[in-house]
Amino acid sequence: MTAARTRPYQRRRRGPVLVVVGVLAALAIFTWSVVLVNAGGAASATSCPVPNPPAGEVLPTGALDQVAPIPPGGVEVNVLNAGGQRGQASLVAAQLGDLGFSVKGTGNDPLFPDGNMECYGQLRFGAAGEAAASTLTLVMPCAELVRDGRPDAGVDISVGTGFGDFNPGREARDALDQLTEPGGGTDGAANADPNAAEAAPAPTAVDPELVQEARDASC
Repeated sequence: MTAARTRPYQRRRRGPVLVVVGVLAALAIFTWSVVLVNAGGAASATSCPVPNPPAGEVLPTGALDQVAPIPPGGVEVNVLNAGGQRGQASLVAAQLGDLGFSVKGTGNDPLFPDGNMECYGQLRFGAAGEAAASTLTLVMPCAELVRDGRPDAGVDISVGTGFGDFNPGREARDALDQLTEPGGGTDGAANADPNAAEAAPAPTAVDPELVQEARDASC
């Protein structure tokens, strides 16, 4: 009798347990789906389509982390619109000017004439412009790094469809302030010309933790 009475009780207990297990499994699947979607979104935001012909060599995200940034006033930049949003290049250029960067011009990106560069954006520079690009990574850490063959130290910023608002954080602004202070950096001559290293003033080190915090962005 005892065994006969126990079986229905066990069946009744098994039902709620199965429901709980099912709910937990569904939550686990949902959680991992969100993680994978976010990971895919981050990858697409920082990885831009390759135009024909290619803009240059795509570098890893942290490729300029060991390159000392220079004061924003020594960074000559052109802002290009590759996202199709009217007036965005001019708006970004004005904001960069407010931060002390030397903006040389704006326009549409000839590599993406249809305004369909589906990513955050790109920083395009040559070997002589690595220090300038390093400074720009403080305010645009999600931009893809592209090294091309230009001989000068200028940098092109190409704004993609995923750019959104340009709003550098407090860490980036503080780092720029440190670079702008007297002795806070070189004018980039030592980076552009190896023979100018002795003539360039010794830069005052910018707080490395501040630089790292400025570049640690969720893209």
